[in-house]
Amino acid sequence: MTASPFQTMVALQAQLFVFVSAGFILTKTGTITPAGRKSLSDLIINFILPCNIICSFQMNLTAQILSACGMMILVASAAQLFYLFSSKVLFRGASKERMACLRYATVCSNAGFLGLPIIGGVFGPMGTLLTSVALIPQRFVMWSAGLSLFTHTEGRSIVKKLATHPCIIAVFIGFALMLAGNPPLPAFLQKALSSASGCTTCISMLVIGSILSCAEHIDFKDGMMWWFTLVRLALIPLFVLAVLLPLPIDPMIRGVMVLISGMPAGSTTAILAARYDGDAPFASCLVFISTLFSLITLPLLCLVL
Repeated sequence: MTASPFQTMVALQAQLFVFVSAGFILTKTGTITPAGRKSLSDLIINFILPCNIICSFQMNLTAQILSACGMMILVASAAQLFYLFSSKVLFRGASKERMACLRYATVCSNAGFLGLPIIGGVFGPMGTLLTSVALIPQRFVMWSAGLSLFTHTEGRSIVKKLATHPCIIAVFIGFALMLAGNPPLPAFLQKALSSASGCTTCISMLVIGSILSCAEHIDFKDGMMWWFTLVRLALIPLFVLAVLLPLPIDPMIRGVMVLISGMPAGSTTAILAARYDGDAPFASCLVFISTLFSLITLPLLCLVL
């Protein structure tokens, strides 16, 4: 009997909880140090995720897949514009330092780091492929409008970062191989790609657990923090679902977009806030609380897909 997306997500979240807990404990006991966490994050972004993305493109190119990728780009681009607009109107009254954190965390979620393993686990390789494509608009916004919330950005710098990002390069490589009919790679190379790809979920969740273990001085009475968490994890994905539901698009595209929209604040929120004199403690709380509660809200979103 085929498992429903909800059953798949619950089973996946139970697995993720084990890895997140391990990351939490390993950090508390000193096995994963701050320097080690940064190295693991770089390893994921620069090697493991690109291998995962290339593997996701290893399927026969059809008109349906090409059409799905094109539709995914359009839907994801529209969603990014919606995030930008929402971030301007939903957090009025916040201080300048907090506003930068709130807007960035709304526009730039953790869809790449957390979304790829989760959505791939629910929808399989096609889900990973669509997520990889959907993340292109987010990465563009992340290095343009997103980064400008903390500092000045130049067009040339944005293009360079987009063109040289390992995950974007992996998308281009994957597409090129797919267009070429996915010629068989040497056995050792295929095995290496598959082995590295299989590490995605485990290593990503260990880092998430490590990040959660380092949150300090959380003010649980901070209403703005809870408002952001509600917006990021529930209101935005439910609005996206309400807009997409009546449209004649593939249910998988709709499901992937809703789950992407319900991802927690990206960890770069806290990194940029600390670097550019934003409210770094508040940014860390946004990442911590939204990531923690996403372990509950993401399975619930599957119920309404």
